[in-house]
Amino acid sequence: MLFSYLFLGLWSILLHCTYCRPAGDAPPSSLGIKFVERDNSLPTLTLPYGTWRAAKYNHNADIYTFKNIRFGAPPIGDLRWVKPAQPSFEVEIQDGSYGPSCIQTSIQGVNVLGPGNNLPFGSDLNQFLAGLATPLFEGGSEDCLFLDLYVPGKAVRDPNNHKLPVVVWLYGGAYVLGSKDAFNPLPFYDGTGPVQQSDDNIIFITSNYRLGAYGFLAGTTMESEGVPNAGFWDQRAVFQWVQDHISLVGGDKTQVSAWGESAGAGSILHHLTAYGGTLDPLFKRAVLQSPAYQLMWDRHGAQEEVFNNFTEFAGCAGGGLGCLRAASSEALKEANEKLQEDAPLGSFAIGPATDGSFVRQMAILELASGNSWQGLESMIVSHVRDEAELFVDGHIQTDNEFSEFLKEVFPRYTAEAGINRAIEQFYPPLSGSNKYDTQATRVKDFVRDFSFTCNARILNEAYGSKTFKMQYSVTPGWHAMDLLPTFYNGYLDLDIFSDSVPFPVLLGFGGYAQAYQSYLTSHARFGNPNKSSKKINLPPAIAWPQTKFSDLDGEHVQNVLNAWDLGFSIVTDEQMPKSHCDFILQVAAAVTNAGGYAPSDAVVEQSIVDLSDDPSRNFD
Repeated sequence: MLFSYLFLGLWSILLHCTYCRPAGDAPPSSLGIKFVERDNSLPTLTLPYGTWRAAKYNHNADIYTFKNIRFGAPPIGDLRWVKPAQPSFEVEIQDGSYGPSCIQTSIQGVNVLGPGNNLPFGSDLNQFLAGLATPLFEGGSEDCLFLDLYVPGKAVRDPNNHKLPVVVWLYGGAYVLGSKDAFNPLPFYDGTGPVQQSDDNIIFITSNYRLGAYGFLAGTTMESEGVPNAGFWDQRAVFQWVQDHISLVGGDKTQVSAWGESAGAGSILHHLTAYGGTLDPLFKRAVLQSPAYQLMWDRHGAQEEVFNNFTEFAGCAGGGLGCLRAASSEALKEANEKLQEDAPLGSFAIGPATDGSFVRQMAILELASGNSWQGLESMIVSHVRDEAELFVDGHIQTDNEFSEFLKEVFPRYTAEAGINRAIEQFYPPLSGSNKYDTQATRVKDFVRDFSFTCNARILNEAYGSKTFKMQYSVTPGWHAMDLLPTFYNGYLDLDIFSDSVPFPVLLGFGGYAQAYQSYLTSHARFGNPNKSSKKINLPPAIAWPQTKFSDLDGEHVQNVLNAWDLGFSIVTDEQMPKSHCDFILQVAAAVTNAGGYAPSDAVVEQSIVDLSDDPSRNFD
């Protein structure tokens, strides 16, 4: 049980109170922004649990950056796999220099060769090249719950007379890697560009959250002894931090947007469906770029097996969560790496998993059954033109290897129920079918539908006229390429230069990026990407139509903003076909119902296999 029965009362508080104030808080009269009376001084921000000095001031953009503000206590020892606890009081003024990333590991099977991955020896060469990049996404610390704050100078100088909209960014990385500082000194995840594009009318926040086994360990043992999907609770703690403290820097807690890409967007999707859509996500607008997650639903089987494998790798076989909380950081780090190394290439051992509470069932099933947060004002939902290319494993060259891949990804009972066979028929083998000319195109369709674009279509269907649809097609149109215009920064501060340098020289598409970025910042400010978009620009931002339900009636989605090489246009989107997404939803329902994991009030019917058992028999 939680640590020990002697401390059950204390842990009840920690598990049910994301922010409980400790003794030693700063007095309310001292909270907020202060300037020291000396030349070139940087302001300080005093919170109830400590004071942080701004780390830098961008003179060109008039933006102050506060780095590495704690939003949760270090989740170590007994605080592992619980909701974030309130930070301890910091006596000394913090300068933002300390703030490690969360512990992470690299993804096995990333395709850096594109189509070349499928040539003879291509997959082996690809694995070698992909391995060269892995040190970028390794290391980190368990003490990682920090956020960065980008605030316009006018709000810092006069916070009481400003109520600016707030954007919270959630990064991607397949839930196993990434951080708010992953690409420094490049401007990815740096809020300066978006704030500047808004004419200094938004506040931008980026934050870390626990990854891999630290953030997304699940299974029945975790449900009874800890908190599954702890990474989602880290993210929620950031949104709660905004509610509690953003007014101190001139922010408006009622005008909060959640932005995210890939796993970050998939996280937003899960916040919208948390507890069956009954939990206020603490934001009213959202931008979801390539919402992604791998379906994980077998709470008693596959997820518990992952938990047991992790405990064994950590030297805690049979010891449960108590042993893991007492284990050394080194042992847990090695176990986390081993867990991902054992995953099928191009797949993941861990990620958002159903837990019967925060994630009652898979998010797309909650959307399909009408169980999502309806207080959302509007959202932008986008995907790239070629989502799956980076995730196609060139080792899959035959029909039999495709079948084996499905067996590795899905728990055993799905094959026994005939679900794997239904998938192989829908994505037919090369022999006896003319739908696919190579095994790679077959795998690409499956991965695209299963992990990316059908999430986007089902979101659009669930929220209808509250959505704006986009496809990012700038060559090569691969996953995550839309981060380039999202974080475009007209003037980028690099320590190797004496002053800010013009970033358009580095990227060469400044006008395009500014138009793209203006859609996003307009949405953050007004809930409408058109209101302050850059219509007088080269290329110009065109009128972006809001979704009509008729846009989603046909096989392909209509009235989609296409961001392509030469500008913007309105197109028919062929990357999320209705027949494919209806089938993916059926698969999700089939595997859930076959395992008995459906909430009794939200069972999604399916017809791809015959099932006779109660679809909710194992939910509780």
